[in-house]
Amino acid sequence: MKAISATEFRDKQKYYLDLAKKERLIIQRGRNEAFAIIPLTDLDETEYLLSGAANAQRIKDALANIENDTDKGMRMNIEDIWK
Repeated sequence: MKAISATEFRDKQKYYLDLAKKERLIIQRGRNEAFAIIPLTDLDETEYLLSGAANAQRIKDALANIENDTDKGMRMNIEDIWK
């Protein structure tokens, strides 16, 4: 993993995007912000789905409902899917 400043990333963007294919790249922006640069192919689908706060909460709520047996799902006839 390599950490660099936003200015350095901006100045050598191609170099760092190529480097990000091999290792995780952290871009520090000021004192309180940092971003990870990874290839899209390395982005785990679950990580992507949980990246938005609202979507993450919906997924967590749905999983809790299933675990608590308060959500039985939905019965559906296979023929109804194509209607």
